[in-house]
Amino acid sequence: MARRSDSLALIAAVVIGNGIAHIGTSTMPFQVGALMDMGLNGREAGLFGFFQIGALALSMILLAPFIHRARSVTVAMAGAVLTIGAHVLMYMVPGSFTLLLLFAALAGTGYGLVFAATITGGSTAANPDRVYAIGNGGAVAYVVALMFIMPMASIYLGTMGAFLAVAIAILVTMPVMLAFKARASLPTMDAGSLLRQPAVLALMLMWAGYSLGTGALWSFAERIAKGLAIAPETTATILSLSALCGILGTGVAAWFGGRSPRILSMVIGLVGTGISCLMLGFATGTVMFALGVLTYWIFYMYQYSVFLGVAASIDPSGRTGTLGGGCERFAFAIGAPIGGIVTDLGSYSMLGILGFLSCVLTIPLCMPLVARRLAVTPPAPA
Repeated sequence: MARRSDSLALIAAVVIGNGIAHIGTSTMPFQVGALMDMGLNGREAGLFGFFQIGALALSMILLAPFIHRARSVTVAMAGAVLTIGAHVLMYMVPGSFTLLLLFAALAGTGYGLVFAATITGGSTAANPDRVYAIGNGGAVAYVVALMFIMPMASIYLGTMGAFLAVAIAILVTMPVMLAFKARASLPTMDAGSLLRQPAVLALMLMWAGYSLGTGALWSFAERIAKGLAIAPETTATILSLSALCGILGTGVAAWFGGRSPRILSMVIGLVGTGISCLMLGFATGTVMFALGVLTYWIFYMYQYSVFLGVAASIDPSGRTGTLGGGCERFAFAIGAPIGGIVTDLGSYSMLGILGFLSCVLTIPLCMPLVARRLAVTPPAPA
């Protein structure tokens, strides 16, 4: 049963939950850098990232059929505690690579639990599109603030200080997620019948395809800038500002939530993201690169919020959103090596084409199935 109104406490909980859930992926460059400073090579550091992000994705996919049976606050707190413990252990025991991979998997699992709880906690909102959009925008600000703190932590707490900084940040902010305990009770539904529905599978295919292509391109954004002879300082500034521009995308999604047809919103988001991939892949100078990156983040964050809103509309229990979030993270994780293959065999322009096609090719195949399902679902309140 959906709520009649959305409290500020619930919105704040979604902001913090989303922020914590995206710490691992968003701060991966800092984690990889610290590990390589400790003596790991690139292959080992990359494997660490795969274990953490892969565990996040896998935990969400495995939880999807059952997440509606658990209280969101319990899942969120358990995930936060698990992630804190894993990061403290990584800070204290950095010498063993085998243990490091184990701790990475534990941290990723914790992130997955928090993410699943956040999606479920917000799925029964009166206007889930708006709540998710505001939550995603706030999460970007949360992660950007943490990214400014992590380099200082490495100075004052040692090479692995970034890992301890993550644990402290989660510990300080996790009480906000206690607001999830007030969410409405969820309907009892058969998980198997839901996940076999064509509309759900179509949504998963669009979600995963969009993430795979964009992940492949974004992983090589810095390399594209280097190929264009853009100064490293300029590249760093552009990439940092781009994350903040993502807040604009979520703001647009929040404003349109309940005001525009969801199918139109999805088409605009997917096509816009695809065009930004072409702009980035075919960039010929600093201005076009910057426009491509900034446009990419605006449309990416906009579409991500729309996907969550559509999932909540199809399935208020939160299982579809949880499954979609897991598929999205898994596709993003394997996008990087696919991007590497495309880059080695072709060019960055081919990477831009891959990103564009991954966003738009699923529209004619999958959108009619989703549209048919949404046609029998009441719209969110404006």
